[in-house]
Amino acid sequence: MNAPTICEAPEGRCKDQEYRLAVYEAGHALTARALGLKILRVKILPRPPVLESDKSFRGNDWGSFVKTLENRVIELFGGLIAEEMICNTNSCCSGDVTRIDELVRLIAGLNGVEDPDDVWYHLDDVAQDIFADQAYRDAILPLSEFLYKSLLDGVEAVDGVELSAELDKHVPELPKKRSFLNPFGR
Repeated sequence: MNAPTICEAPEGRCKDQEYRLAVYEAGHALTARALGLKILRVKILPRPPVLESDKSFRGNDWGSFVKTLENRVIELFGGLIAEEMICNTNSCCSGDVTRIDELVRLIAGLNGVEDPDDVWYHLDDVAQDIFADQAYRDAILPLSEFLYKSLLDGVEAVDGVELSAELDKHVPELPKKRSFLNPFGR
């Protein structure tokens, strides 16, 4: 039987739940950028926070559907990774772990992969690779500040165009050919 994991209580600015949500959403936005997804909007409050990115299929086949699921898992990992890097905890939106688990099981089934953990670790590695890039790590704080200020100013949803302009200051859009994702099993 596994012992429950106990996360350290956040310190400093990260004690503020709204600030942690901004950090978490910054991670989602940065991963969406790295994956070449168009960000439609980000809504931090009311909970749950939501990053809406273009999740349209690029083809009319299962491969396109699976890639969309993989991108969503990587986005979910991105929020957790950013919160861990900045706040030394990833407790803000722990429900994402359940969503990730459900999605990797679907992906594994669709790809004929026997062990969903193989998919989990592969997609986590893809998300970790995004944040291995110093520019992406450096962009977490300023993007978090931007989202947090928007929240304090009473903005319920930051438009994707405005968010993309802020992202452009820190991490340029990748050329359409380059992608961090090498779809699992293909």
